[in-house]
Order: sequence, then structure tokens, then C-alpha cells
Amino acid sequence: MKYRKQDAKEYAKTVLKGVWTALPTTFTANDRLDEAGNAANLEHCISKLNLDGHYCIGNVGEFWAMTNEERMRVVEINVETAKGRIPLIAGCHHQNPYEAVKLAQHAQSAGIDFVIILTPFIAARNDDAVFDYFRLVCERVDIGIVLFNTEQTYPISTKLAKRLATLPNICGFKQGVSKPQPTTALRDAIGKEVEVSVADEAPFLYNLSVCGDRWLLNYCPHLFQVPGYTPVNDYARAALSGDMNKATEICRSLNPLRSVLAKWIPGYGGSGRMAIAEQKFWMECIGMVGGPVRAPCAEMTEQAKKEMLADLEATGLVAKVKAGAGKAQQRAA
Repeated sequence: MKYRKQDAKEYAKTVLKGVWTALPTTFTANDRLDEAGNAANLEHCISKLNLDGHYCIGNVGEFWAMTNEERMRVVEINVETAKGRIPLIAGCHHQNPYEAVKLAQHAQSAGIDFVIILTPFIAARNDDAVFDYFRLVCERVDIGIVLFNTEQTYPISTKLAKRLATLPNICGFKQGVSKPQPTTALRDAIGKEVEVSVADEAPFLYNLSVCGDRWLLNYCPHLFQVPGYTPVNDYARAALSGDMNKATEICRSLNPLRSVLAKWIPGYGGSGRMAIAEQKFWMECIGMVGGPVRAPCAEMTEQAKKEMLADLEATGLVAKVKAGAGKAQQRAA
């Protein structure tokens, strides 16, 4: 590991920044891990989209439909593909703390930079229970841990966040809550100690320029961007350089894509379904590997795919993919 356990917070401040994505896990038609597809998607994000980091085996990665062995193999594929070019986070979510420990220990030994762990969804219904769960995990691993705070489980209050931040390897929060007030309170409480990322691209420019955030961890960076067209990267870097007019102009240009996202991929299953198939089909429309989903996720209908493709074409994103492919062929010739 690149840092000692007691240095996790300081190391995280140097690494957990910029525009990161979270890829779905790709499977084959016969329901096996698509190792080549997973590697190709990460390589696309690194070499063609120039993203700053990646989080694998999250909610969009269908971790809850995978065996521990499959999850570990995806972690290994990420490390083998990245080759140290970008930092990596592995999802080690598990209801059983000892299984979470096994997953985190494997991630650490494989060469992952940090792990992320979702609050358990059964029994952990008060501050003491949540704290005891994470204390048990933290005592048994050295790798830095990012907490995934969502309303799907027991929400982490500012009071609990302060307690958790005393654990030496708790070094970040991924905020998946729907209202801004809890995140504001969280920043005020522990923002100087750990990195905070709001899991939503739409408010990122505000969070970056007004709230002082430095880190976006969300799936939009690989959905909104294609080779030769990287507006999320561009507006983030413009804002950080002090050119807010340019940043605002670029950020506003993404509104058509945000509208398509809101229609097809509402946050955290708000439409009554986990929209993983929609994310994978979107990826297929822009030249990435998509593939099937696993139960209990449901596939899209052919009619829904036609409608979604038309929506994406109307934004001009698909045309940008084709234009970029044409330029690549010309350079190759």
C-alpha cells in the first residue's frame, strides 16, 4: 500500500480529487463476467476520456448480484488494466462485516488505493450499531475507507460522521442523499478532515466553486463524455483555473444530456427500478461495452431502446461519437 493506515486521511487529500466515474460491471450473454469488456471500458475511461479515477463494484456495478469471487476478479481486472495510471476505489459493500473485511483485504493486496463501504441495511438502525460495524471493519484492515451515505440505509448524521471520522482509516464520504442540507452540515462537521463527494454531476460546478468540493464520484463522466468531447472535465478544470464564465458556459451546454439522464436514469431507483440496463444501453450507444444485467434488474424493451437512442441522438452525443471515429480512421490511414 502507498500509505500507512494512520496516514490514510492525509493521503486521501492528495488523491480523492477531480472527475471520477463509476462503471457498471459487464457480463456476457451466458451470464459470465465479461473480462475483456470490463477492461475495455476502463481503458476507454483512462486513455480516451482522461478521467482522474474510477470506482468499481458499486450500486451501478450490480455488486449485490455478484459472488465475492466475481467481485474480487473485477478488482484484479481494474488493477491490471489501470497499471497505476489512475487511482482506484473498490466497492466492498456487505451486510456481514467479516465478508466486508475479506473483500477489503483482497482489494488492498491487489493494489487498490481505497475501498468504499455502504452502511449495512439490516440491524444497523442506530448510531451505535453503525459505528460498531465500521469500527470492526477498520480494526481489521489498513486500507483507507470511503463511506457511502445514502437514504437507502440508515443515514449517517453529522453527529455520527464525527464519531466515524475518529477511526484512522475513514478518509472520505460519498454523499448519495437527495437534499443539500445534510451535505452542507457534513462539510461543516468534518470537511477539513475527510474528502466529500456529492454523487450527482448536476450540482458539481456549484459544489466546486461555492462549497469548496474538489471531487466528483458519479457515473455521468463516462455517459456524458466521448473521445474528443469531455465537457465535465473541461468545466471542472476551467472553474479550478478561475475562468467561471467558461466553466458556466460549458456546464450549461450539458443540460440536454441531463434531461435525458433524468428521464431514463433517475437516482437510486427512484422510478421503481434500478436503471442499470439503461446505463448499459447508453454506453452501447456511445461505443462502450454494455451487455445484459442480472436479476433482480430488468432489461429494457426494444421500444424503450429505440426511444432512448432517439433521445440521445437529439442531443448530438451520438454524432460526436461517429465524428470522432471518422477522425480516428483518417489518422490511421
